[in-house]
Amino acid sequence: MEAIGSDSNQLSPTWVGRLVEVLQPLSRRADQLGSMPLFEGFYWSELEAVAALFDQFEVPRGTRLTVQGRPDPRLWLLVDGEALVSADARPLRVTGHGDALGVAGMLYPVRSPETAIAPSSIRALGAGPAEFAELVKIDRISFRLTALAGDQVRLRRASRGR
Repeated sequence: MEAIGSDSNQLSPTWVGRLVEVLQPLSRRADQLGSMPLFEGFYWSELEAVAALFDQFEVPRGTRLTVQGRPDPRLWLLVDGEALVSADARPLRVTGHGDALGVAGMLYPVRSPETAIAPSSIRALGAGPAEFAELVKIDRISFRLTALAGDQVRLRRASRGR
């Protein structure tokens, strides 16, 4: 588990985070993934393999996980807590357990179409570019992320009146 500062590009592992990683086996992250719609229907062995691609983060209140117009540094999957998602200074939705953030910016060579802020402390799983590249090699995940990115873009366009 890592703590992140106000900028999600600045990661700082803590001694508590390192201790939790030792005490919290990969199976704990696999269990968390198994409760998310993105990984529905996966076998336990598949969940453990995918869990190895994610790190767990403690995200402080007020942290911006994604910032509209900037590249997304990682894919976020919310474990505990909620994030407020907005675009063009308009609220779009509130995300919670199992929701993914930063999908479009990681999947396509585009800047983030939306900003996601943690209104309170949350826990999230994060995958950086190298881990994300491994993740999308799995067809089921790639298809689901592509559909999710399309849904998020459509929601944004609908909120803008287009």
